[in-house]
Amino acid sequence: MIEPIIDVSKWQGEIDAKKMLDAGTLAMYIKAGGTDKYNGASYTDRRFRENAEKFSQRVPCGYYYFFYPHFDGAKQAKYFCQLLKSVKWNLPPAIDVERNPHNVSKARFQKEIKEFVDVVENELNIKSVIYTRGWFWNDNVGSPAWAKDYKLWIARYGEYLSHPWNNAHSQLQPRPWTDFWLWQYSADKNKQGHKFGGASSGIDKNKVNMTLDELYAFANWGEQEQPDTEEAPTPDNEEAPDPDHHEDEGNGEEKPEEPAASSHTHKGFLRRGYTALRLRSRPTTHQSNTVGSIKRGYNFTVHKEIQIGDDLWWLIELPDKTVGWGARRYQSINFLEPAI
Repeated sequence: MIEPIIDVSKWQGEIDAKKMLDAGTLAMYIKAGGTDKYNGASYTDRRFRENAEKFSQRVPCGYYYFFYPHFDGAKQAKYFCQLLKSVKWNLPPAIDVERNPHNVSKARFQKEIKEFVDVVENELNIKSVIYTRGWFWNDNVGSPAWAKDYKLWIARYGEYLSHPWNNAHSQLQPRPWTDFWLWQYSADKNKQGHKFGGASSGIDKNKVNMTLDELYAFANWGEQEQPDTEEAPTPDNEEAPDPDHHEDEGNGEEKPEEPAASSHTHKGFLRRGYTALRLRSRPTTHQSNTVGSIKRGYNFTVHKEIQIGDDLWWLIELPDKTVGWGARRYQSINFLEPAI
């Protein structure tokens, strides 16, 4: 098993992305939304899009939905799917099953969960992960045979959990599963929230039953990352200060700067985990100034480096001789690396 896999929601507040990654985070689950337990209205977690934008290009990410069994499971799932269609994800969607405030029957509980996971599979062509606690699942849901077809994300706080399980009669082992995929072993009271960049004192930490290579292959990450991200991702789309301190002139079309003569010319490459990065005519993040794309596998020439605030920009010449600026470091995240 490897760790940490971190799951977050609005309760972590605004997260410092650098601290999250510097703490060694390998992957994340982000709360997308849930259902109001009083009126059944679906809602979007208020940090969902912010967290998705911060982390979905930096580590493998999945999303979860907080579910209630006394409301229509299919309706909850449809809302969840609409949220997921608007963001990048590499890990399977998860349904959070841990509350039964109206004490619905096991038959009703099973029905609503099954309708939820069926809708997700039909809409997104992937099976959901089911998050739960052993005692809660056994007492409230029972042991539906179909559940074993879905990966289990188990919440159980402690130092040890056998893999695979060897005590099928324990209330801590949800049935009918004989093993788990993800294990949430530490949560609210661990006082590690600030270490991972959160505003909260605690944070949810998980272990996954995979090696790092297996996780990356499962998530189609890194060298095997999803090919549908043809558009080059950009650092967060906020304008960086213009080092020339003047307004653009003419018709608004910008030409790439010519490489400056430098004794420090060297080679660089795109950091592992990214498909592509926009090459720009000026060291700013305006969408309109894109002149090319730095893609995985390119070994390019770096002619110049400038610092703007805490950000670093490289003046780059691509193999096809296109010249422009690439974000070496932007908002504390390194996108480009020097080749050794």
